[in-house]
Amino acid sequence: MKINQINDWVAEIIGFDCANMTREMRQEVEEAFKRNHVLAFRDQSLTPRELSAFSRKFGPLESPINKLYVHPESNDVLILSNEIRPDGTAVGVVDGGDGWHSDSSHMAIPAKATILQSIKNPDVGGDTLYCNMELVLNALPQSTRDRIKGHFGVHNVSKLLNPRMTVSTNRPDAKDFYEKAAKTKPSVLQPMIRTHPVTGVHSLYVSPRFTIAIDGMDDAEAQALLDELFEYILDERFQYRHVWSDRDLVIWDNRCLNHKATGNLSPGDIRRMHRTVLAGDQAF
Repeated sequence: MKINQINDWVAEIIGFDCANMTREMRQEVEEAFKRNHVLAFRDQSLTPRELSAFSRKFGPLESPINKLYVHPESNDVLILSNEIRPDGTAVGVVDGGDGWHSDSSHMAIPAKATILQSIKNPDVGGDTLYCNMELVLNALPQSTRDRIKGHFGVHNVSKLLNPRMTVSTNRPDAKDFYEKAAKTKPSVLQPMIRTHPVTGVHSLYVSPRFTIAIDGMDDAEAQALLDELFEYILDERFQYRHVWSDRDLVIWDNRCLNHKATGNLSPGDIRRMHRTVLAGDQAF
């Protein structure tokens, strides 16, 4: 196992077989994950069942919220894909990751980490951007930090409740999914400044995709403040762009990152990913 440090918080791992990970190898990965927020493993050819087994060695997994696109070989694995079958149905979640977000922040117990395996990549586009929200928090003016200290963001999964998001017309079931979610998935409160449970480091814990308001704050004031915060996510100083290769497997820390898919695929190009999500703890 060779670790190549890409930057202060991203590392590439070479010569590692995720399908045959021993206890000692797992411990090496866990130590590397304490030092980095993103780990990129090259040349991994895991079946869905192997991906599930590999993921579970790091802890319990979340059950995918969208059962329609669970892989038939493993209930732990969600398919993300822009492929459309001849009958008009989607192979996977078409618009997954199309806005900056932290996975499952719309749930009372948000995700610890996400594991994403590249199955098929487009010739152009399809990168993933990551934003280090620890760096963002440190870059905020003290006056802004004082305004958000002790406040809680309101998070919801439905795009229909989020004026910053639009529902993709490329996903056949999207509108129905978000209409149902708006009725059945209540909003949750998350601290705007989150403490990492392992390192103790603070980060900004909001996202354009899921944070729709600030609890107890006038909405006009809250939306203006959120817009101000979200501008920092766009700053490339705090970002890492992962350019995918087939058989890449990437693990990232949802407790201190935002991420998004860049899209920009050429017509006819296919992007297919398999995803598992490690269950986390209540944010504080």
